[in-house]
Amino acid sequence: MLALALCSVGAVVTLMARLASGPQVAQKKTQLTSAAGSEGYPSFSPDARRLAYSARDVSKVSAFHIFVKELPSGAPRQLTKGEGSDVGPVWSPDGGTLAFLRIEERRTACIAIPADGGAERKVAEFGPAADAGQPMPAVSWTPDGKSLAVVRSGDKLPAIVLISLDTGKVQAITTPPDGSQGDSTPAISPTGSSLAFVRATGGAGNEGGADIWLCDLSGAGLRRLTFEDHAIRGIAWTRDGQDILYSANRLGGWHIWRVPAYGGSPKEYALGGKQAYYPAVGRNRLAFADSPTVSAIWRATLAAAPDSSADARPVVRSTGRETSPVYSPDGKRIADVSDQTGADEIFVCDADGGNRLQVTSLAGSSIGRLRWSPDGKLLIFDASSDDVAEVYTVAPVSGGKPKRVLMKATNASFSNDGKRIYFQSGGQIWKATAEGGNPQALAHQRNAAQPVESADGKYVYFRSHRSFWRVPVSGGDEEEAIVPDHDLFWSTAIQPVRKGVYYIEFERSARAMVVSFYDFATKKSTVAYRMRSMDMQSGATFSVSPDGKYILYPRVDQSQTNLMLVENFR
Repeated sequence: MLALALCSVGAVVTLMARLASGPQVAQKKTQLTSAAGSEGYPSFSPDARRLAYSARDVSKVSAFHIFVKELPSGAPRQLTKGEGSDVGPVWSPDGGTLAFLRIEERRTACIAIPADGGAERKVAEFGPAADAGQPMPAVSWTPDGKSLAVVRSGDKLPAIVLISLDTGKVQAITTPPDGSQGDSTPAISPTGSSLAFVRATGGAGNEGGADIWLCDLSGAGLRRLTFEDHAIRGIAWTRDGQDILYSANRLGGWHIWRVPAYGGSPKEYALGGKQAYYPAVGRNRLAFADSPTVSAIWRATLAAAPDSSADARPVVRSTGRETSPVYSPDGKRIADVSDQTGADEIFVCDADGGNRLQVTSLAGSSIGRLRWSPDGKLLIFDASSDDVAEVYTVAPVSGGKPKRVLMKATNASFSNDGKRIYFQSGGQIWKATAEGGNPQALAHQRNAAQPVESADGKYVYFRSHRSFWRVPVSGGDEEEAIVPDHDLFWSTAIQPVRKGVYYIEFERSARAMVVSFYDFATKKSTVAYRMRSMDMQSGATFSVSPDGKYILYPRVDQSQTNLMLVENFR
């Protein structure tokens, strides 16, 4: 009888709630923009009648600028121009001002501008962006409009600070721990009682791992909201402050997820699709960027001129995205990751693209960077599920079921003799046997990533926060080996050869990813090749052929990032 009574009460409460809220209206998704190029970082005005966003033209060399348009079909109006790239505009609570991040050579700045256009005001200036190639949102208003939560970049890990617009006083909010990649994407709750932000770990394969954390505006009450360790691009509070929406690279694509602010299991927002980024909420509307991208593996000659691309051509092309190419040790084969089947899988082909075979059938895991064993009989790679990033090996010829060799590890590579593997875990560099046994910490430099053995077998090179370091293969003191001339991408690839080291960096003046070569003899770096239209969404990867003549890299064949609008969002 008690159970029956409780059920009756529940039914009455549900009925009253439905009567109070009225009939539910179906959510409707439409494409909001269609210009050739890239549009992203949407933000609704307080009344949700206007949308601010960043956009750049189809050349992929131009900078992002701020645009505003009336919803749903008003003509976009450009507010900013110049050499700097302007990303992540956010509206002040009164709707009169937009604040955003401006990225320039070796510095970033927080800028405020009237929402209808006018004179700009520099709120604060910091060091270079942590990820200039693919910057994360960096600004959020307090509900009273008197302060901004901003990502402070520079020599230390990116952290979030609170800046008073009246006095300019800077108050630290977050302190990223050693082993993390720093904090980004601040989002203050509608009441101003909580700050949500993204803390990057550097794990989970090419894209890097991250989770959402919460605290108050003094930094107190810090708690972790998600426990996925998957890359995140954009977070937004619902209007009632009860839930958080975010874009995460899970289940074979960039889906939008919704999680209660008090904690719980995230649920997928189905209308977002598989390539949705930077969600924004405004009253009964939702906006996000959608980027269905097709990329191929291109081959170019490493000529004297870094911009020479006369002989560049695709060698691996499909109906999907091709990424993470790597030459076999003899230069006769190419392995890469393809999502042409609907999920990440490893394929192997001849050096000219012929005789292509599918090697894995994982059907769901996100596959990270590939490396060949010295004898060419095995491939080692990351496979990230929703729970953990793991390292596997698989035979590229016979195929078969991949063998797991490490858990909670990424970015593994073989030693030159094939007896050891190096890998990244917990912000440190480790070594183990080729089967994953007897793991030992090799380097303790914070934020260490991308370990690979030198050609002479004496050192292991790895990336730290803003430079490359090396440590003897037998262990010992770590030393800074290469200080790049430009900005490192967060998933920068590195390839040592006999005379030096190839690595990727972001050249702001050209707004392009470049492969640079550090010469051991001259102790200087030069740009070896500029990779125009490189597909950066799956990690900055490349491969130089064993004879040093060619370079492979993923290049976008077709990409147009547009903004999507969902009406009647709940």
